[in-house]
Amino acid sequence: MRAFAVAVLVLVSFGHWSVGQGQAQLDNQHSPSASIPPEWQSWGAETDWELTAIAHLLLRGEPNAERFKDVLVLPLREANAFITSDGYLVITEGLLEQLNGRDEIAFVIAHELAHLVKGHPRNLETDPTRLERIRTEVERGLGTSVVGTGLQLLVNAIASYYSREREREADAEAVRLMAKVGFDLNAARRALERLSEGGGFLSWFRSHPFINERLEIVGKSIRRWNSAVSEPPKIEPPPSQPPEVYVDLQMLPWSGRERNLWREFSEEVAKWFWSSLLEVAQQSSFPFRPVKRWQRHRAKTWTLKVTLNSWQILPLELAGDEWRIWELRMNWQLQNEKGEILRDEEQRFSITLTKNEDVRSVVMKSAPLFAQRLAKFVAQNYSKP
Repeated sequence: MRAFAVAVLVLVSFGHWSVGQGQAQLDNQHSPSASIPPEWQSWGAETDWELTAIAHLLLRGEPNAERFKDVLVLPLREANAFITSDGYLVITEGLLEQLNGRDEIAFVIAHELAHLVKGHPRNLETDPTRLERIRTEVERGLGTSVVGTGLQLLVNAIASYYSREREREADAEAVRLMAKVGFDLNAARRALERLSEGGGFLSWFRSHPFINERLEIVGKSIRRWNSAVSEPPKIEPPPSQPPEVYVDLQMLPWSGRERNLWREFSEEVAKWFWSSLLEVAQQSSFPFRPVKRWQRHRAKTWTLKVTLNSWQILPLELAGDEWRIWELRMNWQLQNEKGEILRDEEQRFSITLTKNEDVRSVVMKSAPLFAQRLAKFVAQNYSKP
């Protein structure tokens, strides 16, 4: 969540959509920030060209389609998706992370758009425990400076829900919307099963019928519409967009005495890595755009392996007894999507500390700097296909 500050500042250009038969393409004419209301921008809402394209395809020729504005992605771990009263489909990264590929994502989008197509009125529920969890997460990720009217809007939107009868109707309708534009209908069943097994606090399921009932509804709808499935849709990125790359960071386990601290450090570095990579990509001329894990199905996947060879804390020469140096010696290896090694070299990372400083605290605080070093290593070794 601490990567929000960077993510909010970096917005990739999108534009007006022209939708043809089974195909969606983007005219790169305006910035996405122009289409995101300020109250959503303030806590990191972003648009995504693929999600917007999916929504437009599903809505083609449908009632109430003109009420739809765009898909907004919120950087929240809570799994949720909902339609706002002013036509925005809001979905959290926590929900997207639990889905596998375009067709499963299309089902969740189709389910929410089905409420719009059917003109379902909304009810409002207030569960203090659930809303407080949402409030705490937003405050922790974004700071209290943006908490207020915007946060209350989010809390109210996530608190809204439809009756179970309308949820049943939306599940069945979602399959129909998917069939008409060629998405894999079985992905609806897979998405429901995956989300039900994902564990954690799945608010997207809170007001929905039980999973077995939903699977039965979806199954009936699949049998009804399976013969009507068209050719798979062609969804293309903006013509001017650079190649998308997902970098799979693998900080391999360490068997030394510091193995537990190395594991904690690795987890902390992973939290900072994507935002660091995005920042480096935007500040440099390297022609690629890093994507998040939930977007990896559409991107080339590179692998960055970090193998720790030694971990030392030594006296700092010529600095007396007050100073020490924490030093890592490692091997960094970057592979492209074909498994070809783009770079394989030894690296050294060191931080100075006083003899009275807590080692664990120093190690953990250095994670953002380490992530920046990794990001620069990737950018410097990118080779244009």
